[in-house]
Amino acid sequence: MIETTEIEQRVARTDALPAPLKPLERLAWNYWWSWAADGASIFRDLDSEIWEECEHNPRELLAKTSAYRLAEAATDPGYLERVSRIDQIFQSYMAVSPHWQHQDKTITPEHPVAYFCAEFGVHSSLPLYSGGLGILAGDHLKSASDLGLPLVAIGLLYRFGYFRQRLRNDGWQEEHYGETYPNDLPIHLLRNVDGSPLRIEVLIRERNVLAQVWRADVGRVPLYLLDTNIPENVETDRWVTGHLYGGDRETRIVQEMLLGIGGVRLLRKLGIAPSVFHLNEGHSAFLTLELAREMVQSEQQSFSGAIDEVRQQCVFTTHTPVAAGNDEFDASLVTRAFGPAYLKELGLAEEQFLSLGRVDPANKMERYGLTPLAIRMCRSTNGVSLKHGEVSRALWQKLWPGKPPAEVPITYITNGVHAPTWVSPLLRYLLEKYVGQDWETKLRDESVWAEAVARIPDAELWAAHAR
Repeated sequence: MIETTEIEQRVARTDALPAPLKPLERLAWNYWWSWAADGASIFRDLDSEIWEECEHNPRELLAKTSAYRLAEAATDPGYLERVSRIDQIFQSYMAVSPHWQHQDKTITPEHPVAYFCAEFGVHSSLPLYSGGLGILAGDHLKSASDLGLPLVAIGLLYRFGYFRQRLRNDGWQEEHYGETYPNDLPIHLLRNVDGSPLRIEVLIRERNVLAQVWRADVGRVPLYLLDTNIPENVETDRWVTGHLYGGDRETRIVQEMLLGIGGVRLLRKLGIAPSVFHLNEGHSAFLTLELAREMVQSEQQSFSGAIDEVRQQCVFTTHTPVAAGNDEFDASLVTRAFGPAYLKELGLAEEQFLSLGRVDPANKMERYGLTPLAIRMCRSTNGVSLKHGEVSRALWQKLWPGKPPAEVPITYITNGVHAPTWVSPLLRYLLEKYVGQDWETKLRDESVWAEAVARIPDAELWAAHAR
């Protein structure tokens, strides 16, 4: 592992940016630029070769662009006008948050949604995702920011992320891992009032594992990332946040303990009191146990008495349509990872604890699954499409013995995308021209959107598509 002191030296500029380009520094620290019109291009146009080399990381670009090129850009009237325009848009965006209007009046800035996920695909320069789940999570954060939905997100900072694919000369595919250096990225290390790094602690495998915390800003939404790669941890525990979906089953379960239990403890340290905990897939299901443990310890009530209160605070989105894709663990691994101390604080015997993750609580041969745990401990469960909701009801029907699949209380919410992220510049131009500068707002109203899009001439739409 590379020590933090080494990492901090990688992207620091020895000279300051020219004064007219200072807004770029401010812009580079918030991923809002990644979906803003002219956001990527304003960085790319400084030096397209470096932009590709640093994999579209604006902080690294600003550090590596030559002083001569920066001085040249700082005297280009056209470029400076673009810088000024996007800076004004960004500052206006951050200064005025739209008023979130929803029938659930409990979601407020003081009591936001706490969104837990194992991966976040905010941008390619922050490689904390492998595929669809992460991309969806990233789009959720961006959409929440645009809508003014009070939300904070919790994830893990993987030092080596997910593997990348390349083809050898003989055509064979192979994977490789690249290291992520936190101080190269537009993320801040959280610190206590005295300047020391803020840390949370989780007992894992009967060892106290510490995690420091990084914050990425996604528009108006903060994304908090737990990181165990610190000298105070033994080498094994420093690798807890080494790879996304890497390692063996033991690595997976300790990552999920850190995400769920550590995530709740982080929110408490930050003084954030969520109105609802959203489990995006089962990886964070252990957060429900931590909420129950808090109630058992602070209110001196039984675990069974705490369950109803936990359920009222938690909602669960399941993504996997086949049983084999859901995380399951041998009972011996679960008890070894948690140890006797945590079970004692929950007020549960070992078999009571293990039964929470089994479809059939009485079947001692069944493995411990995070999806059954999440379904049991959350007030609602949803699939991610109409068909997936149907498949999920059949898949988990055994959790409701005697109910036909059609009556199983698993609903669906169809996955969507954050349109500004995925609309190409050519199509964005057409939408602004014919639908209006507020096209992002109009697309939320089906009747208004259909009428507005109809105004785009077929020939121009086809030409943009062809290009």
